[in-house]
Amino acid sequence: MRRVLGSVATVLGVLLLGIGILAKPVLYDRLATVSLDQRSTSTSEGSGMSALYAHEVDGAAVFDKLENVTLRSTRQVIGIPGRAKAAGKEGEQAFWQTTVRSQAQIDGQWTDLSYSNEGVSFSRKTGTATNCCGDYKSAGDLDNPDKTVPVQHQGNFFKFPFGVEKKTYQWWDGDLGRATDIQFVREEKLEGLTTYVFRQTIDKGEVAQREVPKGIFGDKTSGNVQASVMYGNIRTLWVEPNTGVLIKGQEQVEKSLSADGYDDVATTLGTIGYSDATVKKNVEDWSSKGALLGFIGGALTPVGIGLGILLIAVGIFLTLGARPGRRTA
Repeated sequence: MRRVLGSVATVLGVLLLGIGILAKPVLYDRLATVSLDQRSTSTSEGSGMSALYAHEVDGAAVFDKLENVTLRSTRQVIGIPGRAKAAGKEGEQAFWQTTVRSQAQIDGQWTDLSYSNEGVSFSRKTGTATNCCGDYKSAGDLDNPDKTVPVQHQGNFFKFPFGVEKKTYQWWDGDLGRATDIQFVREEKLEGLTTYVFRQTIDKGEVAQREVPKGIFGDKTSGNVQASVMYGNIRTLWVEPNTGVLIKGQEQVEKSLSADGYDDVATTLGTIGYSDATVKKNVEDWSSKGALLGFIGGALTPVGIGLGILLIAVGIFLTLGARPGRRTA
């Protein structure tokens, strides 16, 4: 019986030792890779906001300046595996499409304000943009809302790297058209989940010059005027540290148009962030996944190796101790 138990202990010990040795370089490496075929939806909401609602009435352009309204943005992220495969990069890189529909609650009805479409290729390990597979972004207007143009992305876009560190990263900002610093500020629990909080501060300034209708500024005369596109933002992100996934996001946005001889017009002004339902679902989806990944990439190696060696030693002891002794007279 001792020999049988010794054999079982030895086999289990060898198995645990192997798992411990391979946990980081094999198991963790395979799991710490984003999916090519991503599907997710998140909703952000903000109350007491200001926005510009451009639409047509009887064939004429109308620009309503909305104040103290509720805004909602719905973001859908869809992985497009064919893009990375066509470039021969699917092992290391992914291509995800993100669309954002922004709406305002007007007279009790959700009314579309804008729609954007962006395609981003990035490392499946670090989340950093790679521009391998034809990145693009929306460049539409009232005449051609589906128009897109090529873009060279920088920094991280959808997520942080696996195994997030408490340091400064580069995070993409679409309005600036470049990545800037996003700094670690604290740890915070959301629904019991420990997250790392990062903040990106973008001081308000001119980001572009654009020719826009005079009607935006309330001018009744026809024609266009050259305007400065002004933009500032304080972006705060709550990140699950093992996976690098965003659990919550919030933006304090200041977007406006400025032109000589006119008062500035806010195009988006106020604070908007993930809805409570979105945060709760993200916590439910990623708490256990993050904990498991953290264990595999951390404690599993010493635990597996330690228990494996112990069980092998016990198995050898039991096996050797089971040898029949000599009979005495």
